[in-house]
Amino acid sequence: MWAIPKTDLTISGNVVTILSDANMVDIYMKEDSASFSEDLSKSFAGSIYKVELSAVVPCDNADTLKLIAQMERICKYLVIYMDGNGAYKLAGTTSVPLRFSAKATTSTGAAGLNHYAITFAGQQLKRAIFIENPFT
Repeated sequence: MWAIPKTDLTISGNVVTILSDANMVDIYMKEDSASFSEDLSKSFAGSIYKVELSAVVPCDNADTLKLIAQMERICKYLVIYMDGNGAYKLAGTTSVPLRFSAKATTSTGAAGLNHYAITFAGQQLKRAIFIENPFT
């Protein structure tokens, strides 16, 4: 999963061009910990999709805390991720990027070792789009 501020990329159809990777965050996550949901919500103003990407980032340590603090300052991102079929998708839009949040947690036992539960959430008018590999 890669989080990119809206000013650091352009989108043209299904092509995403990364203008700068200075603020791009390559997120290392615990295997099989990521999830994506996209729920259609209807209101008097029309339809929107509630989008949420979440993952578990292992290790509550000084380096992880520094990265989380930086992401909390920027707060708004577009997120590139790979789905279960290996296809690249883009969630969020330049007009309405997703909001980042993180929660540090720990518990007893191996499954609950210290980590951050991170989330990118927001609303958009269309579903997350399939994109070409932006890293080639």
